[in-house]
Amino acid sequence: MKISELSSRTGVSIPTLKFYLREGLLPQGQLSSPNQADYSERHVRRAALIRALRDVAGLSIAKIKTIVDSLDHGEELYEVIGRTVDSLGGATIEEFTPAQREAAADIDRFLASRGLPIREDSLARQQIIAAFATVREMLFPGVPAEFLMPYAEAATQVTAMERAATPGLFDLEPELAIEKAILGLALFEPILVGFRRLSHEQRVHDLLGPPSPE
Repeated sequence: MKISELSSRTGVSIPTLKFYLREGLLPQGQLSSPNQADYSERHVRRAALIRALRDVAGLSIAKIKTIVDSLDHGEELYEVIGRTVDSLGGATIEEFTPAQREAAADIDRFLASRGLPIREDSLARQQIIAAFATVREMLFPGVPAEFLMPYAEAATQVTAMERAATPGLFDLEPELAIEKAILGLALFEPILVGFRRLSHEQRVHDLLGPPSPE
């Protein structure tokens, strides 16, 4: 297909597609003439993946490039998923504060007890440590890491449900399987956070009643 059809199929504008091509987010098409190229279903899937990661998951172009580079270089699924996890959220913490280092020891012990990965460069781990250190400082001084058990158990249940909803995922063609796994990981994250926020909003409403009319 020509780039105009690729744009129509994906809902991504032609200038944006050309930007993705220049940045290496989309693989180059097959040249059909000096100034024209043909594109395939792989380009449709990749453009849709980039759009979802950009527009729905809110990832930066730099973070998306890290993910698609992993796909294009044929990295193992575990590595690609790890890079995706590390792309969700803020910047990597270069150095822990003393309070965060103290929290890290407890969090790593807790993660190990749950059989969860402990990668020093894991952004998810760093975010848990940083947040938990602040919880200790500002909300519940001296609270143990086991305080987080309900959150860990809820995440385990959600993950089990998501896996059960996609049987045979990794029987698919490898790149397609990885793309679907990445999308599931990135797109359900805001849904999970959104439900938690709405639940807190409802709790406040139940306790305090609706706001007074103007």
